Amino acid sequence: MTTIRNLLGHSRFLGVTMTGAYGLINGILAAAAPFTHGWATWQTTLVAVPPMVIGMVHVVVPLARRMR
Repeated sequence: MTTIRNLLGHSRFLGVTMTGAYGLINGILAAAAPFTHGWATWQTTLVAVPPMVIGMVHVVVPLARRMR
């Protein structure tokens, strides 16, 4: 029984983390799009990665842990 609960908990954690990461990165890219129009991919990524990491560490992962 605990194996099924662990599997469900891990699946929920994975789902919340994936959904949160997807929404976060798309929001960041949409907010940065007017400023980074015409930039190379590596330059846009350079702008998007720092807020993505901060958002994952301080918002998405703690939220996913609480929901597990």
